[in-house]
Amino acid sequence: MELNQWKMEEERRLEEAQHTEKSAMAMVERERAKCRAAMETAEAQQRIAELESQKRIHAEMQAHRESEERKKAMETVGHDIRYRRYTIEEIEQATNYFADNREIGKGGYGPVYKCYLDHTPVAIKVLRPDAAQGRSQFNQELQKNQQTLNPLKFIIGVIERETSYYKTDEFM
Repeated sequence: MELNQWKMEEERRLEEAQHTEKSAMAMVERERAKCRAAMETAEAQQRIAELESQKRIHAEMQAHRESEERKKAMETVGHDIRYRRYTIEEIEQATNYFADNREIGKGGYGPVYKCYLDHTPVAIKVLRPDAAQGRSQFNQELQKNQQTLNPLKFIIGVIERETSYYKTDEFM
């Protein structure tokens, strides 16, 4: 009887051990599944972060390109894009090659001529290269006009050459 009791006790312990082992194996499988899910989530987040980084880099490069294009356009146009760029030939033709009968006065930095550009009466102000304060006064007038946008007086164009500067104001 003692042997039977001992055998039954051993079978019960074996069943408990098998049940504990099955429970532990099930727990290990659940933990492995959680780990796999966490790794997949981390990889997905990594891919999303990489895509966002690429988008940011692309946007920065696009902004830089646009900035460079604007800078080139500003250099091409002159001081401000609100001004039309006229060629010296257009100015010469409109003023009849700076004819005396087109001159309407003398400004602080050079002569002023009346003519028509784009069917608009304009005053062409010419900056003499030898005018001492002419260049700074000329630039101040351009900046002042940009800031105030005086409705009675519009700068409609600017020409810069190596030796002379011309500004066209709407003639009032």
